[in-house]
Amino acid sequence: MTMRELIKLSGFILIAIGTAGLLLNEFIWEHSSTRTIIFAVVNFVGLVNLAFDHFGIKNKASQLDF
Repeated sequence: MTMRELIKLSGFILIAIGTAGLLLNEFIWEHSSTRTIIFAVVNFVGLVNLAFDHFGIKNKASQLDF
């Protein structure tokens, strides 16, 4: 598994965990806002991973060496 695939997979997993956690916290647990903030941060990190994968990593074949 390449680093790019690992970053993409972790992004999707973190978004799924964050979204499920936010929904469960809203409708089932109804705890303090600390848990909501934690799941929101997990969701944001997943989005950053996907953005980094999409915009930040270039294929070595497409890079020009100067």
